[in-house]
Amino acid sequence: MYKNNKLAIAVQIALSLGLVSQAQAQETQTDDKVERIEVTGSKIKRIGELSPTPVTVISGDTIVDAGVTNVGELLNDMPNAVTGLSPETTNSTIFASGLNNTALRGLGTNRTLVLVNGRRFVGSNPGNSAVDLNNIPTAMIERIEVSTGGASAVYGSDAVAGVVNIITKKSFNGFEVDAATSRPSQSGGEEDFYSLTFGNSEGKSDFIANLTYSEQSQIRGSQRDFVRDGLITIDNPANKTGTDSIPGRIVWEKTGNPILINYGKTGTFAVGGKNYVFANDGSVRPFDMNGGTAYPFVTGSANNSRYLSADGAPGDGYNTLDHTYLRTPLERLNLNMNYGYQINDDHRFTFESTYSNTKAFGESSPAFFVLSSANGIDPLNPMLTDSARKFFADNKVTSQIQNTYLADIFGNRKYDQNRTLARAAIGLEGVLTDTWGYEAYAQKGHVDANSKWFGEMLEDRFYAAIQATRDTNGNIVCKDVTARAQGCVPLNIYGSGMASQSALDWIRTDAMRDATLDQDVAGFTLTGDIYELPAGIVGSAFSVEYRKERSSSLPDPAMRSGALFNNQSSPLSGEFSVREASAEFSIPLLADLAYVKDLTLETAVRAMDYSTTGSENAWKISLNYTINDDLKLRLNRSKSVRAPNIGELYNPPGQTFSTLVDPCQQLRIDSAGVYKANVEKNCRADGMPQGWSPTPAWVNGGNKPGFIIGNTDLNSERAYDITAGFIYTPSYLDGFSLTVDYWSFKIADMIESHTAQNVVNFCYQLDSLDNPYCSLFTRDTVTRDITNYFVKPVNSASAELAGYDIETNYKFDLGNYGNLDLRLIATYTDKWNQNTTGRAGDDRKYAGSYDTFRWKGRFNANYSYDDLSLALGATYIHSSVWDRNAWTAEVNNYNDIASYIAWDLTGKYNLTPELQLRAGVLNLADRQPVRNPNTYNSGEHYDILGRRLTVGVNYKF
Repeated sequence: MYKNNKLAIAVQIALSLGLVSQAQAQETQTDDKVERIEVTGSKIKRIGELSPTPVTVISGDTIVDAGVTNVGELLNDMPNAVTGLSPETTNSTIFASGLNNTALRGLGTNRTLVLVNGRRFVGSNPGNSAVDLNNIPTAMIERIEVSTGGASAVYGSDAVAGVVNIITKKSFNGFEVDAATSRPSQSGGEEDFYSLTFGNSEGKSDFIANLTYSEQSQIRGSQRDFVRDGLITIDNPANKTGTDSIPGRIVWEKTGNPILINYGKTGTFAVGGKNYVFANDGSVRPFDMNGGTAYPFVTGSANNSRYLSADGAPGDGYNTLDHTYLRTPLERLNLNMNYGYQINDDHRFTFESTYSNTKAFGESSPAFFVLSSANGIDPLNPMLTDSARKFFADNKVTSQIQNTYLADIFGNRKYDQNRTLARAAIGLEGVLTDTWGYEAYAQKGHVDANSKWFGEMLEDRFYAAIQATRDTNGNIVCKDVTARAQGCVPLNIYGSGMASQSALDWIRTDAMRDATLDQDVAGFTLTGDIYELPAGIVGSAFSVEYRKERSSSLPDPAMRSGALFNNQSSPLSGEFSVREASAEFSIPLLADLAYVKDLTLETAVRAMDYSTTGSENAWKISLNYTINDDLKLRLNRSKSVRAPNIGELYNPPGQTFSTLVDPCQQLRIDSAGVYKANVEKNCRADGMPQGWSPTPAWVNGGNKPGFIIGNTDLNSERAYDITAGFIYTPSYLDGFSLTVDYWSFKIADMIESHTAQNVVNFCYQLDSLDNPYCSLFTRDTVTRDITNYFVKPVNSASAELAGYDIETNYKFDLGNYGNLDLRLIATYTDKWNQNTTGRAGDDRKYAGSYDTFRWKGRFNANYSYDDLSLALGATYIHSSVWDRNAWTAEVNNYNDIASYIAWDLTGKYNLTPELQLRAGVLNLADRQPVRNPNTYNSGEHYDILGRRLTVGVNYKF
């Protein structure tokens, strides 16, 4: 950073703002590096660390002490955040595998703004602006500042829940090599990390560059004992009615993993009430559980199609453990550089660049089919063996029968993700006068996200290939004449090893999608002093910013046409731009009075003009009240906004099919319950008279076609939040501080998507037809049948949240025995309510349920003695319930989820000033996820890696 050559003026300003004490000022005058700094939550340059909004600071050393090599892992353990996306939660996703996002207050990644050095960073998932933390190497991080409160007035859209500002190192002298590895006690989840940092800070220029490579391996369910010994839930045979106080579902006393009778690797089918499979040689034999235990029988229950294997030796059917994946593998390569050049005493040029490549893949089972009607087993199919045809003849099977089949011959489906990010920013910063400074910058970010699918098949070709006949020459050929003309090769799935390579090649395919995301940003900020009041000088910051984002995707023709198994995607193309201007003021009201050491008013306003949603505004007003050196109070009220992202606005239409019942049918109106009056009134207003019913053709027509699509009519979300708290640093207890903040949010017009049936229902259940849902479907002008519908996001939801953040620190000197630093950060959630529909009575309370725990905490104890440092850390999650709204004792006996705590112990020792060794044990007690059927294999909040040893070395030269 540049040195402020007007030192006396800087100290005078600091005193007038009440941000440092007189003693601090006297000490500061002997330091030639005093400068104004920018604190997250404000762009006003100031001396001191009193932030107008609550800020939690995580130092780079804290990241090292935690034994993590990805900043996302640490942020997601913070009490005020939850995991957005991570390698533990994205294995089953198609386009998001391996992403690392965080979500403050559990409000979603779209409502948490991640900055790097106070500036926006390009996202990594086209259509979405959420930042992938994989692109920011831990070796470059100086500190992280987490501000939990609406910050749109200062930073613009998306800062609804708060801001994560990652401050990177600006300079470095010499070279630094760092390597680390982590090895769990159970196989799977191994991690390796290598980093090279180098730089120079001599003369007018300084730079730092870092090259980081890291790799973490996949974790399969079969690699963890707590998954192999999984919890199983069943329909309760003892339950007879919905009012007998007996739970409908219970945890079975047996453990393991279910095996489905359906979806055998050679097919599973029923004849005469008994289940059969094709043997490897193509003959038919009875279904064999290999000594397994059938689930208790319950009429009409899924119990009846499952069993538990004996001693881990499954028989026929689909073994769910074979395709259970806990974490997707991730490989990262990061290259970052920061450069600065001191033009003169007052002006400095800066340049930042980032290159990142991440590779990940998700994995799932082979394609699976319920083959019925024309696609089922034809007893006359010439591909069947003679013994199989005899079996069907003996059992008088004369027409096609249903066959459930796992297409194992095509292998597992894998979704390979390759993301490349490039970002560059140039800036100019400095001072204009004794009291005014500026910062100007421009940056460009680009992401290529390429996805490839392996183990896929062309579904229509598969259906055509499994149905065969003989031609006039007696050759087995595909039954469908059109398919034959297109090169169809018969596929024999009725046994093992029966399929020819040519048949597999005709059906098998890979698929791909190329996607891009571009972000252009330019901004200018002017900061300085406006006027001197009796209590001090009025500080200010004025900013203008321009931002443009573009996203596009191009799936290959097979994906666009829906020819792949269970996988369709349409091209995306969309963009938006926004022009913004903001003003921020810090106004000292009172100073140096009895019980008022300092009272300052902070206020900001921001105007935004979006090319998509039009004009928006955000504001904040805060009071900072320093009573004395021991006690400070703060109060903040703000309005924030979130503009819809490109995906929500421009997702291309993709056809879908849904079952529908028409709520305006008279019999539906008669059974509409509490909504009957509204439904009847609105149906009549929409042209359906008393006694109306859809046409028989519509009622009996099966699934109705519609479209999933973006919504260009979306408006911005609006949030109003309050924070109020105190900072207590008692003079009688050196090194101790306690911070407590109350926070509350009210969010309106939240963007939500609903099913086709709910879209139609909500249209008529609300007070009038003037609502977000009625425009999402159309009716025939004569018959009034529903002819089309659109599943698209709408501004229908609202939420209210409230709680407390607590942070306490105690640093003390142990004399000849070193130093001890204790820190506890905790969040208590008192309220987390949401209404996703806008209907009265649809409020849901989530505080105290899974994902919105009442208490979360993070404890750290750091001990240092000469060259030795030890760190003990703990993550705590309070007990919760799975379902707080609909659960009753009639539902199940496993709604309660126990509390969770995991401990880490790490240490580092400086062998020489240049060489440091690190070692630690993470998850010291080998704590597994909470043993509940809903959570025992979940890595979203709990550690699935288990106890692991981590070692590392750092060498500087």
